[in-house]
Amino acid sequence: MKILIFIPARGGSKGIICKNLVELNDKPLIQYTLEIANKLSENNLHQWIPFVSTDDDKIISFCKARGFNMEYRRPENLSGDKSSIIDSVWDALKWLKAYKNISPDGILLLQPTSPLRNCKTILDAIAQLNMEIDLSVVSVTKMYEHPYECIKIIKNGWQYLEKSSKELTCRQEYKDSYLFIDGNFYFATIEYLTKYNSFIVENKSILFPLNQRFPIDIDEYEDLLMVQYLLSTKNYS
Repeated sequence: MKILIFIPARGGSKGIICKNLVELNDKPLIQYTLEIANKLSENNLHQWIPFVSTDDDKIISFCKARGFNMEYRRPENLSGDKSSIIDSVWDALKWLKAYKNISPDGILLLQPTSPLRNCKTILDAIAQLNMEIDLSVVSVTKMYEHPYECIKIIKNGWQYLEKSSKELTCRQEYKDSYLFIDGNFYFATIEYLTKYNSFIVENKSILFPLNQRFPIDIDEYEDLLMVQYLLSTKNYS
């Protein structure tokens, strides 16, 4: 299978300025994802095509210095806060076909804001597809905040997100069926993306649970502190 490793890395960010290049344990944040892309490329089960989609000159220079082909530049109209990743994926595919005559069979989406990844986990997840042409697989994490303890504000007060059919006294009695789409990776075949215009559709995607306590998605400086600690205690490769 010919797989495009799509790394979205636009320059703008609100929570952390220049987030994709912010230092995390003496390495720019995006470097963790670039390293995973390189490691995946060493695996001969598939034909891998690493691809960074950015509008930022500094990110282009950084990735180019590390051997990535940076001829493509994401258009300005796809680089704003409200721009969708799927639109940037289609633009990249159009560019690859027009300028490189490359047409991938599937897309592996790796966002730099989730730097803690394991190559074997990603390969195992893709293997779940069994070479089907119309499927996707996405990573999920067991929810820490259980819906029985979560509330939402409504017009005249508040209510629980979900109520149990019986009174529960401890967390161990909760069901294990609540998961969170953690953003660690998304994979979909081109046929799936063409059909649904999304990497994940309810009851149409395979869920791949990760063995981790919390989902990692760096958006604020507090998130960086948590990841720094996790990197010091575990091996991610």
